[in-house]
Amino acid sequence: MTQEQTYLLGEQAVVLDLNCARLDNEQQNRLFALHRHLQKQARYTDIVVGKTSLTLVLQDHTQCAKWQEALLTLWQSLSAEDFQPTTHTIPVIYGGEAGPDLAPLAEQLNLSPKDIVELHSSPTYQVKFLGFLPGFAYLGSVPEQLQVARLNSPRTHVPAGSVAIAEDLSAIYPSASPGGWRLLGHSTTRLFDANVQSPSLFQPGDNVKFVPQKEGLC
Repeated sequence: MTQEQTYLLGEQAVVLDLNCARLDNEQQNRLFALHRHLQKQARYTDIVVGKTSLTLVLQDHTQCAKWQEALLTLWQSLSAEDFQPTTHTIPVIYGGEAGPDLAPLAEQLNLSPKDIVELHSSPTYQVKFLGFLPGFAYLGSVPEQLQVARLNSPRTHVPAGSVAIAEDLSAIYPSASPGGWRLLGHSTTRLFDANVQSPSLFQPGDNVKFVPQKEGLC
């Protein structure tokens, strides 16, 4: 049960805040359903899905008051069943130079490297939200046996395509950047293209399935 509310953020944006620490699966899929609905209905500049909120950035600031009411109405009327996710299959080369943290993590957790691959590639992950870098998707949830903290000292350079974990989340770096997540593998899948209508391959609520490739551990 949430006590949702809306409020203005600056002159152009309206926030729907679900006012809770964590969403259950039904609430999460309702939020994704609202995101997809708004993509078709609203005249917007951006729609940002957060962990427990959604921010609608409008093209016309005079419509903000209208959308404060409309977001609450839509939230009440949509259901989890209104959301139909897209599933992405992502090939991954695990271990070795592609995943330099895999072997030390296996030793730390008293598991074999193949156990790490099997645990990481077994779930179907869900895109919880986007952030950090263009096209960077936070994927949940990593199996409990693999939930570890970030590196004590972040790397100054993580290659694009690195498949990584931190705490209960996994991700793929869409571009090279600094980063403190533990690197398990690499994928050649392009995640972000600024020249296409929908630049990010992943959208909130999408499903992601990692598939180990024979060029690495599997």
